This record gives sequence, structure tokens and C-alpha cells, in this order.
Amino acid sequence: MMIAEDKILAARTALMWDHPFFGALAVRLTTIDATDDPRIDTMATDGRNLFFDRKFVDGLKKPELVFVLAHEVMHNALEHHIRRQTRDPRRWNKACDYAINGELADTKIGTMPKGGLIDPAYTGLSAEEIYRLLPEENGGGADGGQGGQDPGGCGAVLDAAPAHDEAALAEARAEMQTAVRQAANIAKAANAGSLPAGIQRLVDELLKPKVDWRSVLRRFVDESTTRDFAWSRPNRRLVPHGVITPGTVSIGVSHIVIAVDTSGSIDAEILRAFAAEINGAFCEGAVDRITVIYADAAVQHVEEFETGDELMLHPAGGGGTAFSDTFRRIERDYPGARACIYLTDLFVSDFGREPSMPVLWGVYGDPRAFDHLAATVPFGEPISIAP
Repeated sequence: MMIAEDKILAARTALMWDHPFFGALAVRLTTIDATDDPRIDTMATDGRNLFFDRKFVDGLKKPELVFVLAHEVMHNALEHHIRRQTRDPRRWNKACDYAINGELADTKIGTMPKGGLIDPAYTGLSAEEIYRLLPEENGGGADGGQGGQDPGGCGAVLDAAPAHDEAALAEARAEMQTAVRQAANIAKAANAGSLPAGIQRLVDELLKPKVDWRSVLRRFVDESTTRDFAWSRPNRRLVPHGVITPGTVSIGVSHIVIAVDTSGSIDAEILRAFAAEINGAFCEGAVDRITVIYADAAVQHVEEFETGDELMLHPAGGGGTAFSDTFRRIERDYPGARACIYLTDLFVSDFGREPSMPVLWGVYGDPRAFDHLAATVPFGEPISIAP
């Protein structure tokens, strides 16, 4: 019978021959026997090391171990060891497993061990999105009261550094980006210059620059206003820290219209995150007035907010979807507005006439459909709103 270290070496060699992209990422990990570590009852990785429980490895057949190694590699390539922040570790591991296993099964890498977490409904979603969709579990604490951090039995992911250590996390992210590029080049060379279609799509997604919708939103708000600095309105974000600096005031009334598509349901977490960003613009003096229009196929309700108010969004589901009535109302009643932000799932065919102001489409819903839906927008700038 082969010892655990030899089985891991054989599985790594198989990955190098059959799936060189995954193999190149696997061989860079330092293998560590963690049989006595209570956190690890299967395998785990923190981006640099591969921890293993000897009994777990002994119980796997070679195709299963190949799958587990690829699974651990994907945790790192997708930066799961960097992105947890303050989320519950056990729930985060479940979400990450669902994000990985569907992709690996489609690529036909090894055999997933019995009990591995897989659901076609989650394949293609980010771990953050899946984490939000997972049902609540009984039991508290970091391990949900069940011991260990690997509820899926295919290998866990550990943090590369504490969430507050931004320098260490940035270093880990840069290191992983370099490793993914190198692995992609190795795989291309091994396959006569091209990667299999499924792997190529995965690599493109991994290396595609990440766009933070919050930054785009603030840039959009800033570009729609003309501001100056004034001591009469200090920066309210710094006052609690005992720092008094001049805040910004708009020259003229800075008025933004927010349209909310109420034909479907909007996740409460997305609404809270969006409202928090707009409230930040309120505090900094970037916006003086906000008009919120709730509409499905027609305008249903309008609310007004001014400086000092807290933006609260409470849309209710409605009927069909059309944007033409919303833009007619904006042009008729709010011609002086500087910009319009439209929160919608973009499942619509009636966009209406382009208004005289810039439009930012905040698109919520399944992020896998974003590229297709964004291509249907006849005017304005679409961004994907996700936690």
C-alpha cells in the first residue's frame, strides 16, 4: 500500500500529464502532514501550502485524489483564500465548493469523492453569490458546531492572512495572479498552443480585471456634479475620528434620479449596499437631492430625498416591465437632473427614448447573464451589481 505522500505525488504527476494547468498550480504547493491539526480532517490550502490528513488520503482512490488536488488548486486560483473577509468559515467553504465542483465536473478531472457538494444552479456563480443564496444552518461558531471547516469533504480553504492585513492579502493576490498566468502558459505549450475551451474560459475569467461596481457608481456620481470645498460643511466621515477637514459642496443643485424596476424582486442585501454608497455621496456633499422612481411597466410611486436625509429603498414587486414611462416622467418633471441610475434585472424590451442626461444601469440578478443582457442596452453604461 502506498503511503499518503506517494499517493499525492502520483496524483500531481497525473495532473501534470493530463491537465497541466492544474498540475502546474499543484506542484508549487508545499505538502504538509496536518493529521494532528483539528482544523483539517481532509485537505486544505492557504495559497502556498497543501495540508493533508493522512487517513483521508489513504481512503481515496487515485481518480478521487486527482479531483481533490484540482479542487484545492481551484480554491487558490479563484482567490478563495483571500476573499472570505468576515464570513463564517464553514459556510464560506461550502459556497466555495459549489463554485468549484461544477466546473471541475464539466472539465472531467478525476472523480469527485462521494458526498462532494455540487448543484447545477450554483455552477458559474461566484462564491460570494452562492454564500448569499445558501440556506441558513443550525449551530453557531466558526465550524457550525460540526467540527472542521470542510463540509464538502473535497478539501478546505484557509485564509492567506487576516482580513485586516491588507498588505499581506495584496501580496497573496499578486502572487496568485502570477502563478495562474504561468500555469496557463505551461498548459498552452503542452497542448500545442491552445487550452481546452473549458479551461480557456476559466483562465480568461481568472485573469480578467475585476471591476468594483461601487467605484463605478461613485465615479458616475462625481462626474455628474460640480463641486468645491468648504469649511462650513466638514467631511462628516472624519469627524468621529477627531479630524476636521473641509467637505465638498455642490455648485448649483446636484440632482440625481434613481429609478427602481419593481417588476421583479431585488435582494435586500443589494439594496442596502447600493443605498449605503449613495448615502456616502450625501454625506460628502456630492449630491443635494435624489428623486426615487418606482416603476414596472409604468411609474407607480415617487419619493424625494434632500441633503441630511437617509436614502431608504423599499420597492414592491409589480407587473410587466417597460422603461419608456419612467424616462418620459424624468424628462417632463425633472429636466434639470444631472444623471439617472436605473436598478433593474434588464429583462425588458421597451427601453424608451434616451434621456438628455447620462444613464447608469445597475444590473442585479444572475451575474452569468450580465454580458448577454448588457449587450442589449441601447444607451447608457451597464454595471453588474453584486455583493
